Amino acid sequence: MQPSCHTINYSILIRIVFYVAFLFMANTPGSIIAQNITDLEQQLNNASTPALKFEANLRLAKYWLTIDATKGIPRIQVAIDMASNLNDKKKVVEAALVGGELAERMRKNAEAVRFYTMARDNNVPEQQDITLLTLEKLEQLAVARRDYKMAYTLSKDRSMVLQAQARRISELKMKRQETEMNGLLAAKNREGRILPALLGGFSLLLALWYYFRRRSDRRIRGEMAEKNAMIEEKRRRSEQLLLNILPPAVAAELTVRNKVAARRYEHATVMFIDFVGFTKVAEALKPEELVQELDFCFSQFDAIIGRLRVEKIKTVGDAYICASGLTDRNERPADMIRAAIAVQHFLKENAQKRRDSGKQHFEARIGIHFGPVVAGVVGTKKFAYDIWGDTVNTAARLEEVCEAGRINVGAAAMEMIKSEFDWEYRGKIATKNKAEMDMYYVKIKMKQE
Repeated sequence: MQPSCHTINYSILIRIVFYVAFLFMANTPGSIIAQNITDLEQQLNNASTPALKFEANLRLAKYWLTIDATKGIPRIQVAIDMASNLNDKKKVVEAALVGGELAERMRKNAEAVRFYTMARDNNVPEQQDITLLTLEKLEQLAVARRDYKMAYTLSKDRSMVLQAQARRISELKMKRQETEMNGLLAAKNREGRILPALLGGFSLLLALWYYFRRRSDRRIRGEMAEKNAMIEEKRRRSEQLLLNILPPAVAAELTVRNKVAARRYEHATVMFIDFVGFTKVAEALKPEELVQELDFCFSQFDAIIGRLRVEKIKTVGDAYICASGLTDRNERPADMIRAAIAVQHFLKENAQKRRDSGKQHFEARIGIHFGPVVAGVVGTKKFAYDIWGDTVNTAARLEEVCEAGRINVGAAAMEMIKSEFDWEYRGKIATKNKAEMDMYYVKIKMKQE
């Protein structure tokens, strides 16, 4: 059975009021507890028991919260130690929450994570509002440091707590309704003297109870469906964070197994795009305009390769790297060549518009090579999908010896699709750390199919 919307909103309202009241007390140095720092320190000196010393240190930490957070951290740590010695988890949670606020004021996210984690781990199951608060804080801190994997895990934990809380409230409400109904029936039985009247009254009450029960169930189902939709939307957004970083198959594997196995792909096509004279153009543009133009160009590249089943790998400075033949069966270089042609068309059109406006513009060299690569995810923080192998290095060398506005392709890729495009043989050309290689320029206009 599921709770009504009014019950859930009331619970959330209580949590918000609790948290606002907590911040208000924490941000009021001259409060009812003490008028100034001298009074607070005097209270600490006069404290005769560990419990009183805990309260005095906690008040001092709250006093320093908005004045000088660096002075509050030592006090709150002493308060936490005292609460631990008293084996009073409630006091540990109260002090740890203040510690988290202090650390956030100091922009020490790692310290804030430690305090909020301590508050969550010491919280009793009955105080789920505190658990939700700490999970929300930890999720915000994980997003701030771009640990999207942890943020996704915390978001799922918070959704599970919300669902458990909703189920518990629903069960309590139903038990209360059943208790009230049983009470009504018992009272009716005690008051009834005549059997027909008793039966009639019982039937009426049963009919009313059934009616209101059905109406309540319908309302609860509708409201819970709405809540579940909201939870599902949050889960979808969390998954979308992963999909913006990793290919779909890799993101799914990481979600299920918490790790990604490296794989070798024998028929991959790698493309390097690098802007020509980037440093010179960058010196002529304001930083904001440079970043805006880079974002515009790379966003157009994203749209082009997305239409042609090509996977973006990464950007390094002004270089853009992508590959095909990885997570799907797109093992022929044709779509990559089409993507490269579309990129050069876009850059030429964009350059003409910027020249007409008297602005600097970008030209690009493109190198494409076909062969085996190894792909996978490395690291545990700020993890990224990447590819390695001689095919990647060769594509980079092909880009380096390419002319601006052209597409330089290795022989392996050309042989796969030579009948689908017009080619210009360049001969054997030496590259850095490589023997001489056969290279081909793609003529921008494709043959009619």
